[in-house]
This record gives sequence, structure tokens and C-alpha cells, in this order.
Amino acid sequence: MKKHFKRALAWIGTAMMTLGLITAPTLPTLAAEAYDGEFEVFIGFGGDKAEENDWGMQFNDPNNAGNNADIKATTATAKVGDTVTVSLEFPDAVPNVWWMAPVLVGEGVGNLDATVTLKIDDADVPIDATVGPIWWYEQTGDYDETKAIRLYGGFNEWGTQYISEPSGFKKVEYTVTVNSAEKAEAGAKVSAGAFEGEADLYIGFGGDAAEENDWGMQYNDPNNAGNNPAIVATNEKIKVGETKTVSLEFPDAVPNVWWMAPVLVAENLGDVDVTVACKIDGQDVEIDPSQGDAWWYEQTGDIDDKHAIRLYGGFNEWAAQYIKEPSGFKKVEYTVTFNGANVYEEAAEDLIAPGPAAEVEKDNPDYNAYILVQSPKFSFRNAWYDAQYGLGYTDDTGMDYFNQITGWDADNKAVTIPGTIQDTKIDGNGTYTVSITGLQFADDDFKDQDHFNLIAVDTDIPNTGDIVISDMELEINGSGVDIDPVISPDSEEYLTMLIQNIWNDDVKEIGYTPLPVKDIKITFTVSGFNKDSEQTVTEATTEAATTAATTEAAATETKKDEKKGLGAGAIAGICGGAAALIAIICGVVIGSKKKKEK
Repeated sequence: MKKHFKRALAWIGTAMMTLGLITAPTLPTLAAEAYDGEFEVFIGFGGDKAEENDWGMQFNDPNNAGNNADIKATTATAKVGDTVTVSLEFPDAVPNVWWMAPVLVGEGVGNLDATVTLKIDDADVPIDATVGPIWWYEQTGDYDETKAIRLYGGFNEWGTQYISEPSGFKKVEYTVTVNSAEKAEAGAKVSAGAFEGEADLYIGFGGDAAEENDWGMQYNDPNNAGNNPAIVATNEKIKVGETKTVSLEFPDAVPNVWWMAPVLVAENLGDVDVTVACKIDGQDVEIDPSQGDAWWYEQTGDIDDKHAIRLYGGFNEWAAQYIKEPSGFKKVEYTVTFNGANVYEEAAEDLIAPGPAAEVEKDNPDYNAYILVQSPKFSFRNAWYDAQYGLGYTDDTGMDYFNQITGWDADNKAVTIPGTIQDTKIDGNGTYTVSITGLQFADDDFKDQDHFNLIAVDTDIPNTGDIVISDMELEINGSGVDIDPVISPDSEEYLTMLIQNIWNDDVKEIGYTPLPVKDIKITFTVSGFNKDSEQTVTEATTEAATTAATTEAAATETKKDEKKGLGAGAIAGICGGAAALIAIICGVVIGSKKKKEK
């Protein structure tokens, strides 16, 4: 009861859940094509020549007019898989460095992985790769921030320092291996440089005050009306390089925690790097970072998922548990060191979903309809535009969440639930079908309720009101189910029809769902285009021809049966009679001719 009830409450608390969108604990990346271009590689450098602040030793880019003519530069070109060494040799020992970094020049790179080593005056220099991001776009010389990619391993007086400040040297060499790179898709994240602003830092919390499930101890965000006023919160602002401690003190010992986490508030961050420590009632608490991701965007209180960044080190009843479930405590403290982050030009949720067309294409429609489901145990298929689990997203294991039904094993790891998904193309007015067949849910997927959390038909048709979806019918295991669908109020850009959503009062609860669920079929009619569907016209013509042939064959069979003393009316009487058992048997037999159940 405890676990199930808490899951329901958690989903009620976020607007995204009205479409069954499970938030992913990481900034997503697209399954993009490999980058097959060639990078220009050089060392960018700014330092002094003879005395502090003379800036007499500069190498901005290989063709820059401001370079010191006495610097001897070795540059290179590299493709993915190559290892190259680039260097700068100075006429005199450099007394002071303001910044230096290995630089790649490449446009439209969405993901990059490189290995960097450094020698100064032929001696190896240790690099601390953990203090900042591995790579980022930043204007360098005459290359703007859409082309110049700085790599880790350098030194910046005002930014990230991967090495100790060097001085008194005459040669610097970087060896760079380009391990992998991808082409940035339209709308993909593109770094606009290192984060240099200030972020808010606090602890988000949801727990009980006196008894289980009272949810009386909540601290959603610093200005949230639902916060318990008796909680004393210490909040901070934090910049890169700083360490800050935030805390919550409760009026009484907390008997039960549903979730808690340190939260950063900033917009369009990526590659966030933090170090987190936790104390409860003054005692150090062991954190296991391997239980989940280091950071992710997730709506928290009134702060939406464009701004609220949850950090590792917390506890969530339904997700990652970095610490053991705490109880009976009065104070929690998180100490966060903000090691580094990049700023991205696109917000996290824009990585996959394009904006809708300005208007519906009525003359030559080319759209898609998808089936969405979510079981009581949160096995799911999400909306196509969901950045976490939508169309095109593949995780680092290669799992394609959108083209399957995803469930959860005992360790809360994603697994594939067997079943065949059938979506449909929409090319005009007509009747369409989407379905999932051959489902094999876990035995306990419907243990606590006999109907779905969510069933919907999701489209990429702009939700302008021009196109209407009507006459929707739902069949589960071949049986019709009573439904009363509505246009989803939470899908503002695209037309989505909700059949079932247990968290939306606008949708009438559907009738009993036959269990175990194996087959789901939804038919619906689309209207509002300036042409009829070619595929549904073809299907109707084929069906009419089939019906005619079937009718003729049936007439022949009827004559044969009448000779045997068993007419068509007698057959109908057996299957349509009052005996329930016979009716059930007839139904099963007829159904089995359509599809043999496995």
C-alpha cells in the first residue's frame, strides 16, 4: 500500500503526468549520426611576454592577426578515431598564463568525447578532468561559438582550471584523441560556453508530519504556498567553484520520507558537475552515486523542468535512492560544491520535440497517430515528443523506449515487455486503427487495479481545432470497453485524445478491463482535411470486395446446411440463445478464428 499510494501522489504532483510522461534522470541526447567531418586542432593561448598584464604572448587561432609572430605553432587536423599532437613553442619563457586550452574547430557537433594529455617542457602534467566539462563551444580568436570547441585540460584564470597554473616554460604540447562525435540534430543542445552565473540552491522535500500518507511535511520550493510554515529552511545562491550548505529543520521528528533532494535552479544548463555530501541530525550519511544520475531537470514545486535541476544524493520512493530511507529525524543538510556546468542554447525539453506547424496542412496531410498506455505498475509508452522517452531517444544501453512497452523489474531497471505496436499514418479524412498485440505484462502489473492509468491516441497534428477526432472505440482482448474520450487539455501543441487518465477528472473512468491484457485496439475517425484518406478508401474497397465474396460463400454454405437440416437461423439461435455458457463458448470460437491467443 505504501509504495503504490506514494507513486500515485507523486504523479499527481506534476503536470507532465497527465500524459504519462515519466521524467528521465538525465539531459537527453538524440540517437544522431556519427560526425564524419574533419576537425582543425590547435592550442589557444593568452599570456604575458615580459611582465604581468602585457598580454604579449597570444595565439588566438592559426590565422589570427593578433597572434605573436614569434610563437612557433604546430597544428593538425583530425577525424573521429585519430590521435594528434599540437604544440606552441615560445621565444622566451612565459612568465604568466591567463588562459590556454586545446581547441577543435567543427560545426554542428552535438556530442563529443575526447581524451587529452599535456606536456609542458616535455614533462607530463596531471590533468584533473573532474573539475569541469569535457568540451564546450566558446568563441576562440576569429572562430565564433558555433565552431570553436574547447576541450578540457587547460587553465583559465577566471574559469575552470584543469591544471595547476603554469609559468616559466617555453613549450606546451597537447595530445588529443577524438574518441567519438555526433552530428547535432535540429533542436539539439549546443553549448554556448561555461556557466558563469549564479544558481539558487535549496532542498526539496516531501514527507509525513504525524502518520503515514499525511504528507504534512512539504518543502517544494522556497516560495511555494504548499510548504509547511513550521519548517525552517536555509537556502543559498551558488556560483561555479563555490561550496554551500543548505538545510531543512523540522518542528518534530519526521516519521516517513517520500522524496528529498538538493535542487539547483538555473536555465539551460548542461554537463552539470557537482559534489554532494549529506548530514542527517549532524551525522554523515553515506551516498551511493552509482544509483542514478548526477543531475537532471525535473519540475519541483512551482519551478518547472526548464529551471529545476535535481542533484544526486537524495531519496525517492519511486526512483533513485542514493541514501537509505531516513526516518525519525529533525534536520537534514546538503553540502554542494558546484564544480562546473555549461550553458546551452536550447532548453532541455526542446531537444526532441519540434514546434508545431503554424497551421494544419489540409490539402496534402502527412501525419501520424500513436497509441499511448500506462499500466498500474507504470509500464508505459509515452508521447512521441517526450524528450526523455519519445521518438528517436535511445539510452546508453541501446534501448529504444518509444518503439516498445517499457516495464520495470524488481530493481527498478527498465525492461522490455513483449508486444507488437501498430501506429498509423494519417493522410486525410477517414477511419484509422492503432493497436498493441501480444502483450505479456508481468503477473502483478494489474495487481492493485483492473484498469489502465492512461490510454490515449497521440498525434503530430497541430492542435489548432481544425482537425477533429471522433467515433473512438476501444477494444481490449477483442471486447469493447465503455469510453468517453476528450481532447487532452495538457497537449497544447499537438492533438491528443485521452481515453483514460486516472489523474484527470475530465475523463470518465473506463469500464472493466479484461485481464490479463494481451491486445489493445483503438479505432477512430478523423475529419477536417480537404481530402479523404487514400489508404482508408483502398481498405474500404478491398473490404467491400471481400464482403461480397464472403456473402456469396455463406449463401452456398447455407444451402449445404439446409440439406443437412441445420439452417443459418438455427446456428444463430445457438450462439445467441439464453444459455450464457453457450454464448461464451461461441464468442471464444469466433474470436479464436480472428487471432489465436498465445
